[in-house]
Amino acid sequence: MHLTLPDKIIEQYWAEKSLPQDVRPTRCKDDACIERSRFHRHGSYSRKSVFVQGIGWLANLTVQRYRCARCGKTFSIILPSHYKWQRANLSLQQAVALGLCPLVSLLVHFSKRTLQRWRQKWNAWAQALHAVILGWILYKWPDASLNADKQTSAGPLVYLAFLLNQIPLNRHGPTTVTAVARFGGASRRATTHNLSLSLAETAVVSCSQGRAHLNPTIRGEPE
Repeated sequence: MHLTLPDKIIEQYWAEKSLPQDVRPTRCKDDACIERSRFHRHGSYSRKSVFVQGIGWLANLTVQRYRCARCGKTFSIILPSHYKWQRANLSLQQAVALGLCPLVSLLVHFSKRTLQRWRQKWNAWAQALHAVILGWILYKWPDASLNADKQTSAGPLVYLAFLLNQIPLNRHGPTTVTAVARFGGASRRATTHNLSLSLAETAVVSCSQGRAHLNPTIRGEPE
C-alpha cells in the first residue's frame, strides 16, 4: 500500500533525514482492521545510505514505525522511492532497465553487474506479473491497444511502458506499476485490488506530482 505525500513533505524528509511529525498513515496495515486515524509513533530505525536520482547518496535516514491504536499492529513507512532492500530509487533503475540512462556515469556509484541485474530483474518481474498488470489496465481502460511493433513488444518492461503511455493522465512508470504488483499487497489474490487503490486515475496520484519514485510504502516489521 502506498501513501501519497506532497513534494514539500518529501523534500523535508530528505533534508531532515526523518519523516515529519505530523505525517500519519491513512489506514492500518491489517486489512481486517477498520482504523483510519489513530496511529501512534512506535520507535524507528536507521537505514544505511540510499541513492536518489538527482540528489545522490543519502545517509542515516530514519524509517518511522507506527502502532495501530485499535488492533495493536505495528508497521513501518519505508523510505520514499525504495522498496525493501533497494538502495537505488525506482526512477534510476527504470532508466537503466529501459536503456535511457548513460551507464558510464553510474559506474562511479554502482558496479556493472548491479546495472545488469536491474535490467534482468525488472524484466523478469514484469514478465511474471504480466497477466495481473494487463488485467488491471484493461479493466480500467478497456480501449487500450495491445498492438505494438516487434521491437516494443520484445521486452516486458518496454511493452509495459507502451501500455501505460496510452492511459490518460498516467504518471506511473513501468517499474512503479511492477513494484506495486510485486510488493504492494499481502497476497497475489489482492494484487489487482491494491493496484486500484495505489494507482489512482487522478493527475496527482500515488507517485506525488508524477514523480514515480516518490512513494512511501507501508510495510510490516523492519527489514
